Order: sequence, then structure tokens, then C-alpha cells
Amino acid sequence: SKHVAQSKKDDFRRIVVQMGFVMTELNTFKLITKDTICNILEECLQYGWGYSYLFELGLSLQRNECSEDESRVCQVIITEFSHFKEVLTMVWNEETSQKPVEDTVHQIVQEAISNGYTGHIEKDEL
Repeated sequence: SKHVAQSKKDDFRRIVVQMGFVMTELNTFKLITKDTICNILEECLQYGWGYSYLFELGLSLQRNECSEDESRVCQVIITEFSHFKEVLTMVWNEETSQKPVEDTVHQIVQEAISNGYTGHIEKDEL
């Protein structure tokens, strides 16, 4: 009711402001976290085993078979950090080499730009 809302107005304001602090600092927290992860990955590369270790880590992140949320986070990590570039290249090569040529050709989309307008061109028109 309005009376209850009015009586809790100060508590509600305090909670909204606290949430606002999190919201406004989120980008800074993201940058600090990204920098920390990068430093940890760089530290791994200082050791002889580092490259193979990160490659195996990248593969396990790429092939993650856990929850949908964890899978999304794993994909962000491997695409965000250049340390996993070789993993992405290898996975892409595997996926494209296993795909029939016909599927790849049929998925090609060609478009023409004329007078500022983009139009789809059918394969028969090529």
C-alpha cells in the first residue's frame, strides 16, 4: 500500500543508491578484472610449460559442457584474450574442414549496393 511504501521510503532510497554504486563502478571492475586475468595469463607464459598449458586451458574453455551461463563466460574469455587465439583458429579449422563444401557454398550470401540501397542477389543471378 502507499502508506507502507511511504514508511519504507528511506530504506528503498538507500537500497537504490547502493545498487547505483555497483552499477556505476561495474565498468571499472570489469577493466580491473580483465587486466588481472591478462596478467595471470602472461605470467603463465613466463614458464616453459606455459604455452601448452594455456592451449589446453583454452580447449577446455572452448569445449565447455557445463551450464549455459558458464559456457557463455567461457566463450567471452577465449574471444577476449589473445592468449587463446590458436585455440580459436584450430577449432575454426576443424569446424570448416568437417563441413561439406556444398553447405558452405549454399550459405554464401552476395549483396549488391546500388544508390545507397543494399539488395540480395540470388546465386542464379551470378
